[in-house]
Amino acid sequence: MSLSNDAKSIGRDLEADLSKLADAFFDNLQIDNCEFGGLGVDCKRPFGNSDAEGDILEIIGVKEPHYRDEYTRYASDLYHQGLIPYLRKRWADKK
Repeated sequence: MSLSNDAKSIGRDLEADLSKLADAFFDNLQIDNCEFGGLGVDCKRPFGNSDAEGDILEIIGVKEPHYRDEYTRYASDLYHQGLIPYLRKRWADKK
């Protein structure tokens, strides 16, 4: 199944969820102390504890009782398959 079909199957708005996840990503950009100081995201933020999928679900507004297999799978796919293409489409591909 595709990410958009997964979103529909659990009643989620894929674009809205990606937007919230992108906001969390940008909220955690920082300059590293290495060399000149490269831009990066703290690997523990915004979701770096032992329940990364739960943190992602919280960021996108899913309440805890809904944490079932299809939701945690959606959260993982949203991050691993959806976020970078979304960021590129929204910001990097504007030439």
